Amino acid sequence: MNRDYIVLQVRLGSTRLPGKLLYKLCGITIFEHIINRLLSVKLTKGIIVATTRNTIDKIIDIIRKYQIEFFVGPEEDVLKRYALVVKKFKINNVIRATGDNPLVCIEYIDRAVKLHYRENADLTTFPELPYGTGIEVVKSSALLMADREAKDLFEREHITQYVYHHPEKFKIIKAIPEERFRLPELRLTVDTIDDFKFMEEIYNALWRGSPIALEEVIEYLKRKNMLKKSGPESP
Repeated sequence: MNRDYIVLQVRLGSTRLPGKLLYKLCGITIFEHIINRLLSVKLTKGIIVATTRNTIDKIIDIIRKYQIEFFVGPEEDVLKRYALVVKKFKINNVIRATGDNPLVCIEYIDRAVKLHYRENADLTTFPELPYGTGIEVVKSSALLMADREAKDLFEREHITQYVYHHPEKFKIIKAIPEERFRLPELRLTVDTIDDFKFMEEIYNALWRGSPIALEEVIEYLKRKNMLKKSGPESP
């Protein structure tokens, strides 16, 4: 039985752009745009929203609308939140997604899952995709080991950092996407008000009622000579 879930981590307490999850693009919240994209993924059992006590009351109606699972866990210790989700839902592999990314690439989620199985990896990712469009596939045993062993606060907040910091313990696949998608310098996330305005411009130009293909976004930005319109930010 497929026990691979997309775990979507969300909270409204962002320091740089509080409440961004409920900002609207073309009349629809960022949260719903992300859910709609993730529902298009073929190779997972479903979506679990991993959120916090301070956020759940403000998003529960949207969660119920889409009839997806949710879990309320620690605010700052995101690694612990994920470990508790893994245990509760008996997950084999976690596909990690975040509430910052309304252009997460559907196609490369399925590709990452296939590659993860083929390589029997602990962690699989495509780091050269535009920032904000990729995901990580993580074996649950690797996440649970990280939860047991990680002490650093950065590793607790950023759940896969312990895995990356210990390549001797884990099989990590950093795969290369097709050339036309290899744009790691392109910032397609929402972390600041400038990010939101940039995303708003993209959605106003391309939204037609269904998830916008990443290829279409890249072609649009090329035509507008806007491929470099992104601020410096570490992935």
